[in-house]
Amino acid sequence: MAIHVIQSQSIEVLVQGLLQNTVKPSKNPFAVLQTQHFIVPSPAVQEWLTQKIAEQQGISANSLFHQRIRGFQWFAYQQVLDDKDKVRKANIPRLIMKWRIYQTLKGFIETAENSLAEDHPLYSIIQRIYDSASQLENGLEKQLKKQSMLYWVSEQVSKLFSNYMQYRGDCLRGCQQNQGDVCTCPNNWLGQWGQGQELDLEQQFFKTNQQVSAFTLNQAQQLERWQRWLWQHTFHEDFIEMQSIDVDFWQVMDDPERRQKALKKLPSRLIVFTLLDLPPSQLQFLRRLGQYLDVVILHYNPSQEYWADSVDPNWKKQYDLRVKERFITKHPKATDADIQKFFDEFTLNFNAEIRESRHPLLTRFGKQARDHFSILSNLSSGEEGQWVDAFVDEEPTDLLSKLQSDILYLVEPEAHAYVLDPQDDSIQIHVCHSSLRQLEVLKDQLIHWLAQSSAENPHRPSDVLVLVPDLKQIEPLIRSVFPHVPNQEGVYLPVKIAGVTQLDAVNAWRAVLGRIQLVEGRLSIEDFADWLNLNATQLRYELNIQNTQRMIALLISAGFKRGLDDAHLQRGLSADDEDYRFSFKFALDRLVLGVAIPEHAMFENTLSYAQVLPSDFELISKLIVIYQDFVERRHWMTAHELGTESGLKSDAETWLKLLMQDILEFEQAGVEVLKSVREIVKKQERMLTLASFYDEQENPILKNIHLPLPYLLTEIQNILEGQIDQALPTGQITFSQIGLIRPLPYKLIVMMNLDGGKFPNRSSHLPFDLMEILKPQLGDRSRLDDDQGAFLDALLLAQENLWLFYNGFDVSDGEVRDPSSVLQELMNHIAFISQSEATSSNQTDTLIELNGIEIPEQIQSLYHIHTLQPFDPNGFESAENIRYQDQWYQVAQQIRQADSLSHREAWANAPYPVVQDDVTVLDAGQWIHDVTFPARLYLKTLGVENLSAEDIPTQVEPLVLDGLARYQIRDFLQKQNLGKDSLADQSVIHGTEQLQNQLQNQLQDQLPIGKVQHSAWQISLAEQDALNARLKRYATQVTATTQRQWRIEDQFVINITVPLHAVNDWVSLDASSGRAKRRAKVWLEYLLWLSYLDLDDTRSKALRRIALFSDVTIISTGLSSKQAKAYLLAWFKAYAYAQSQPLVLPAALLLKLAEKDKTLEWFENESGQIVIDNLGDILKEWNADAARFSAFSVEDNEATRFHRDWQFILQEQDATALLKHACDQFAHDLYQPIYQYQYVEEE
Repeated sequence: MAIHVIQSQSIEVLVQGLLQNTVKPSKNPFAVLQTQHFIVPSPAVQEWLTQKIAEQQGISANSLFHQRIRGFQWFAYQQVLDDKDKVRKANIPRLIMKWRIYQTLKGFIETAENSLAEDHPLYSIIQRIYDSASQLENGLEKQLKKQSMLYWVSEQVSKLFSNYMQYRGDCLRGCQQNQGDVCTCPNNWLGQWGQGQELDLEQQFFKTNQQVSAFTLNQAQQLERWQRWLWQHTFHEDFIEMQSIDVDFWQVMDDPERRQKALKKLPSRLIVFTLLDLPPSQLQFLRRLGQYLDVVILHYNPSQEYWADSVDPNWKKQYDLRVKERFITKHPKATDADIQKFFDEFTLNFNAEIRESRHPLLTRFGKQARDHFSILSNLSSGEEGQWVDAFVDEEPTDLLSKLQSDILYLVEPEAHAYVLDPQDDSIQIHVCHSSLRQLEVLKDQLIHWLAQSSAENPHRPSDVLVLVPDLKQIEPLIRSVFPHVPNQEGVYLPVKIAGVTQLDAVNAWRAVLGRIQLVEGRLSIEDFADWLNLNATQLRYELNIQNTQRMIALLISAGFKRGLDDAHLQRGLSADDEDYRFSFKFALDRLVLGVAIPEHAMFENTLSYAQVLPSDFELISKLIVIYQDFVERRHWMTAHELGTESGLKSDAETWLKLLMQDILEFEQAGVEVLKSVREIVKKQERMLTLASFYDEQENPILKNIHLPLPYLLTEIQNILEGQIDQALPTGQITFSQIGLIRPLPYKLIVMMNLDGGKFPNRSSHLPFDLMEILKPQLGDRSRLDDDQGAFLDALLLAQENLWLFYNGFDVSDGEVRDPSSVLQELMNHIAFISQSEATSSNQTDTLIELNGIEIPEQIQSLYHIHTLQPFDPNGFESAENIRYQDQWYQVAQQIRQADSLSHREAWANAPYPVVQDDVTVLDAGQWIHDVTFPARLYLKTLGVENLSAEDIPTQVEPLVLDGLARYQIRDFLQKQNLGKDSLADQSVIHGTEQLQNQLQNQLQDQLPIGKVQHSAWQISLAEQDALNARLKRYATQVTATTQRQWRIEDQFVINITVPLHAVNDWVSLDASSGRAKRRAKVWLEYLLWLSYLDLDDTRSKALRRIALFSDVTIISTGLSSKQAKAYLLAWFKAYAYAQSQPLVLPAALLLKLAEKDKTLEWFENESGQIVIDNLGDILKEWNADAARFSAFSVEDNEATRFHRDWQFILQEQDATALLKHACDQFAHDLYQPIYQYQYVEEE
């Protein structure tokens, strides 16, 4: 029995070693049924190894994989020891650790101020929690902030203690603790803390600078004090129990009588397939285990030479400098000779020249692998243990294999000794502007690489591994560039994002959370619509897309803006504000009443909704169910703070059961993708139940642990997102976080986003970590070492190609950016050893510039610099970069046609063919609307429609009445024929207050909220009364109108509105202001009326069209019917012209001067054409000189060239020239009569 080590630089060779050790000849026919036990560093290696075993043996079965040595360690305890409950109890999940820390510290933050004395060990950390909430004034908000901070601290400390238990909790010197002696190992922190001893921190610091050490020592002492207290009061006894399990296990194994029975429960051979971490406790377990069974370690080693004591040359230089600085500090008068003498004596036994690595890449990036090699070199036990070197000699054929070979043999780099073939594409550097552009380039490169597949050397999607340092951030970009289903845009590539929860599962969980979390926010119509459109929500409530759209439309029309109901809105309103309109409940009540009474009227304090259809009845019933589901969960998120008011128990067990019920509810409706979330919740339930069971027997700290639901939901979300750590290789192109799928070989390995500052991650560290502050020990892990080790693995395990991507330019201004430090060092090394075919070996390093990036001349063939946009024509013209004739190629072709684009024929000169019906029937109202704004008319001919601001529903309830809202209320009052006077008449019968309330209630969906409602109503009544008073100057009432059909020609009919009876004055009342466009409308109604009547000159000239607006009274009169027909004909010609090509002649612009009591001036030009003389005034309005200072958006202003419709039509054309052309052709015939025959009546 012994520990055997098989090492190789080839993972495939290690697989063969594994197979040889699992397939052994045996006389026992049942030996084939024995389970084979493997220890693997990650689920990724387990999945890959299973596939390889199946490929080699035809099947992979009866194998049991253990995640890391710790996984097998607890398996062995469970198998050998009789007290199974003791083993289960001691193996505490980190989540339970976090909750226990939270419960322990919770009592210290319940007072308003920190009540701990300054000498209390917990004072510093508790004060930090109080400081985090010191800026808040509200008591509840301060308590919530403190709880949130405490939970964050609990999260960090649980991670710390987990690390300490692995790396700082074991005796490494074999101290006789069983005989009562205390362990004196300086790295056994937990042992010292358990004895109440303070760590000797000064002995564990890097003494590089006395001042920094003093400051850091003070910080470290504070950390050590409260961590020691928390460890003693929370986990010390559990850790002693864990260590006693280890003692019990070895007592059984060391007892000859019990050993044989125990060995029958353990495998005869244990195979460890590669190592990524080796904590001291697990190392000790493995060393002792090798005395009783065969342990075969298959170790991935990049070099066949002994390099366990090699050091990084850069580190060595800094170390030497620090040694000399310390000597000078102690001997300030020392001469250079004294310093050199001391240094020579100091490094006498260091043998630095031998120990410094002969290959800088290995020691620069391989610290983690070097530590493991150093540990394993001393681990092979006794004479029976075998150490097998199974390295494979391979002749380098390209640059990539050259680097791998140099590291294998530890070849010392020689300057410019390697001739780099310009066609060598084994290593490629791709320089882009953004992550999205990197993915677009990668797609083209992958298509080309896969197309190079042959029978002898097949290239499959499963041969590709893409590594990124920020997978979560670029996941949406990956999904957009590599769609999961084939489409018409380019070649389909099968892609799998390893370790990322399926988008369907994430959205399904959002649907479950929506009913719980949305009521904690505003719950706007937009939020509700997003939730309702989730596929899981639609399955739960048996909806489809059409149902959902109709539901949203009904709620918007019924007045839903934000808030669930009165109680929900009351949270954010003042105590005396009782206006709860525009909530979900407000709209739902209107819809429900509209089912029975489909009219706009008040019944039992509810305004009915008039537009409910019979097909809406079922949808409204489902809205009722949705509302009830929201109400049932309204207090879940705040139940912990509300206490008994919520009627809910806020312990973790209750929350988990309620969440499980919600998940099952959705699953029963057909949402199958929630399985992963259900398993997470079920696992948390099991952990809590088990921990509580054992806790009750001793210290019931977890009994009915009270946790706010948001914290529990955060845990579930973190686990759901944290499945990135469970990344598995797939049969497709695999995207993975750097460091999760290693050490595994792939034909093509791609590393993306190797930007300076992004990779390796130097900013990621664990707060309060003493291991980070103090001297590291052999075997310690760090994020920096992990990242650098992953980069080295990618370099060494890429079998054919290694592609390295980084953002070399700022996407905004194109400024050059530096790559990652690891990429820069790799390129410097390649530049050092390489020479191009065109230069000699003794060349000096010459830098050339490519798009602003300085590159050593001899390695310029490795660089591929890409354009900012995928449709840049230059990208398709370069022979260096591979591009395909995809959708971007078509765009690039259009851009390249610069000449044709610059001389594009203006729409104004290219009449669009208009389809004419046999009989043209126009509606006068729509015709007037179109001809007064020809841009919309032309777009309508083209089949284009731009959304206006009125088409987009508002997301907020009205706080004040804007112009449109005031008009709508006045219009309502006008249609009711109501003002203060008429109200006074009716109040005799109904009562003034009752009548006003009745009318005001009918405007519940329009009046502003709060106390402004009453004043807005009174103002509207006053404005309507003023309009009625002005009306009596011209008529007792508004002229009654009717619809008439006027056949102008045999094939041309127009439906017009004219007075019902023969009158001299056609009087109308309009609640809006008399702006230019409305004046044009009144004028065209006047022309149509006169033309339709066809009276003689005397009678027709006496007719008047009187339009009372809110601000002015407009009167049109003095025309004969004959003149009206002539003027109307000009408008019909303009209408026909505007249908086929743009007519830049909006009425809002041409009558703008009339609004200002000015007029258009005319003169006859040289060609006899009457044109506008004061065109400059029109151009000022057209160019929006004044509109830019208005609150009214220029994009909605029809009088300016910045209106969205004009912008769409006039792009790349001279808008001013087109306006002048239209004015010259049409302005006099259309607008001169308006200025002549229409005037404003003086009030």
